[in-house]
Amino acid sequence: MNSWMGKSLLNFKKFICLVLVLVCGKAFPIPTDSLKFKIGALPSVFYSPETKVGFGGLMYTHFRINKKDSVTKKSNTQSYLSYTLNKQFSFENDYQIWTPKNKFYFAGSVDFSRFPQLFYGIGNNTEENNHIMMTYDVIRVNAKNFIRLNNFVYGGIVLNYQLIYNQDIELPTNSCMEIYGKMGFEAKGIGPMLMVDTRDNPLNPAKGMYLEASYIDYKNILNNTNTFTALTIDARKFHTFFDKLIWNGNIYFSNCKGDVPYKMLPELGGARFLRGYYRGRFRDNNMLLAQQEFRMSIYKILGIAAFGGVGKVSKTITELKTNEWHYDYGIGLRLRINKKENTNIRIDYGRTKDSQGIYVVFAEAF
Repeated sequence: MNSWMGKSLLNFKKFICLVLVLVCGKAFPIPTDSLKFKIGALPSVFYSPETKVGFGGLMYTHFRINKKDSVTKKSNTQSYLSYTLNKQFSFENDYQIWTPKNKFYFAGSVDFSRFPQLFYGIGNNTEENNHIMMTYDVIRVNAKNFIRLNNFVYGGIVLNYQLIYNQDIELPTNSCMEIYGKMGFEAKGIGPMLMVDTRDNPLNPAKGMYLEASYIDYKNILNNTNTFTALTIDARKFHTFFDKLIWNGNIYFSNCKGDVPYKMLPELGGARFLRGYYRGRFRDNNMLLAQQEFRMSIYKILGIAAFGGVGKVSKTITELKTNEWHYDYGIGLRLRINKKENTNIRIDYGRTKDSQGIYVVFAEAF
């Protein structure tokens, strides 16, 4: 790693740690006898078009800051280590911390991965057979810090950091399009967030709604190699019919302005957006997506699902009106692995007009 990258990363980690220590220490000093941890581990085998077969291990904790407070939502942490037959390695650490009476909410992740991945170019009409395989190391740090404003409404600040280094090839640039971060990049951003969450279960919702909106500024942070802004709106709705049939819908919009590194452009594909497309199959400065899914338990731990969606990307917002839609549809199985927490392993088969994919993943897509 270049010395300036290493120094920047170290300083940013120190900054994140300092913020969390100061905020947590002032907001909710925790008596040592108030926590009640539940710790578990889960080995896994998974599959997706991006990874092929992979093996991993998940370690998780569930706890309340005050075990006598039934109003406070459960906090949790997850650490996931995985390796795939494509020689991809990932170490992901996520956390969701709720303070007493749900006054403060802290969520985020610290991830490292080395992933060989296909790059199809930028735009809404890239060709399926025109791609490049490349390898790079990724470090991501994301920290969301919320305070409750009213009932289920939260406002806060998000800190985001991403570093791409040790990239083995330089991405080609033509006369019509500049690819920013084509040989690696570092990006640091900060901005406001709004969250509304009435879901009954974040990992497997059956009712309620979720809205998250953020605006992250990467322009006014020192030593950024690229300067840009990112606006994201993620809206989801959940409803149960006939006591068993769960419908969930999702509308997602993202708008980036400026010199956006290629890995931070909104992208279609993967286990979250239009299952059946390779993750990053289409990427550009703007993305609009609408998808829905029906799920139903049919026998004990077994459930089924059907889903479909449409989406597009574009260089400008006005081009979203004219760009063609990409679509997916598919079916899936659900295997309940924890009855008390009502969490599933999902096995989804998605199809598009020119590709298909199988996904074996923990928790629902949205």
